[in-house]
Amino acid sequence: MLSNNSLMIKTIKSVFLVSFVLFTSACGWLFDDDGMFRDRSDDYRQAEATPPLVLPEGVESEAIGDGYEIPEISDRTELTGEFEIPRPDPLGEEVEREAVRINKLGDEQWILVNSSPGQVWPRLRGFFNFNRIGLLRVDAINGVMETVWISPADVTLTKERYRLRIVQGIQRDSAEVYILQMNQSADVDQEWPTLSNSREREDQFVKQMSQFLADTALGSSVSMLAQQAIDSSGKVTIEQAKGESPYINLQLPFYRGWASLGVALKKAAFIEDDIDVSKKFYYVRYIHEKEEDDGWFSGWFSEEEEDLGVAYLVQVIEKNEQQLTITIARQKGEAMEEGEAATLLKLIKKNLS
Repeated sequence: MLSNNSLMIKTIKSVFLVSFVLFTSACGWLFDDDGMFRDRSDDYRQAEATPPLVLPEGVESEAIGDGYEIPEISDRTELTGEFEIPRPDPLGEEVEREAVRINKLGDEQWILVNSSPGQVWPRLRGFFNFNRIGLLRVDAINGVMETVWISPADVTLTKERYRLRIVQGIQRDSAEVYILQMNQSADVDQEWPTLSNSREREDQFVKQMSQFLADTALGSSVSMLAQQAIDSSGKVTIEQAKGESPYINLQLPFYRGWASLGVALKKAAFIEDDIDVSKKFYYVRYIHEKEEDDGWFSGWFSEEEEDLGVAYLVQVIEKNEQQLTITIARQKGEAMEEGEAATLLKLIKKNLS
């Protein structure tokens, strides 16, 4: 005979076994493709594109746009061999999400902000509100603000106006702010000059605005109109046609792109040996770090190249007035190793500004 304890244990086991069978059966009924809680994670694969909305005649469509636009892919290099998920590119030392700095090139200067134009636009409006400066024109679509006539604190100075223009920066999610100053004259139909009437007054205004942008924490306020009107995908990409060498596509005029490339090469630790502006060449060397664990660059270079650096030729090619391509090759003409050019171009690209 079984004792009471043994009988109880046997009963519990039987109940548990029956419950488990019923539970697994219920799970199959609840969660399989025909169940109540069907797996919908792959439903998007069956989605079909719908034609754009057609509005009645006379209704404006400018205010209608994608709330969440798909960003452009900045690197389009060819994948060869067995594909492996690459490691994320490390952030450069200069990359600070809230960095604000003043850049100068010849007679031109601008404020570089590491935020998208749509995020910077409300902060620019905040600058004028904080300083009680009236705005005569606010055009978020073209990224332009123009002030009313302002009387400087110095009574010896004439009245002045300022024109602010915000454009997309070179890198994605960056913005460039340009300031133009104009003194009041007797001309009723006074037009904006090409350069500021007073560079000193422009410099003071730029410094004040830069300090305000640096002190203003990035909040949740975003101008969707400015965000959609001003492309935020950046002006630099890496492109590669099938079977061809990769290159950097840079949407800048030559004088700006050439100077920006020179700065980027130094930031990326390239050693500049010589330059040829007429041929648009940078002669540089790069010392590749040797990894102890047979890393990516191991075994590619001679001991002399590992010590003194590999000699490269970086060339700038003008496609048109607002577009450049940047290529890299070995100076002696020998073939590049697989992935060598793409890796070096990515290093240059992230330092362009």
